[in-house]
Amino acid sequence: MRIVWSPAARASARRFLGDQDGMRAIGRAVEGLTADPYPAAAFHGGEYHRLHVGTYRVVYFVDGDLITVARVDQLRGAARS
Repeated sequence: MRIVWSPAARASARRFLGDQDGMRAIGRAVEGLTADPYPAAAFHGGEYHRLHVGTYRVVYFVDGDLITVARVDQLRGAARS
């Protein structure tokens, strides 16, 4: 499995660079998708998948052996760092 970050995902993740612990957790979670792109803890809705990592949501797509991270958002009600 390969992982690519879309330009939109990189831009959306940059908003949260002040939370280095959160960004490291997202990196570990995304890397974990290479072993299991459909973890039970994620929401799987058709073509897209959502994985919650702490106070963040990672939206991604799986196409064969390619995982594309589409967006990183902070969950509603979560305080920004």
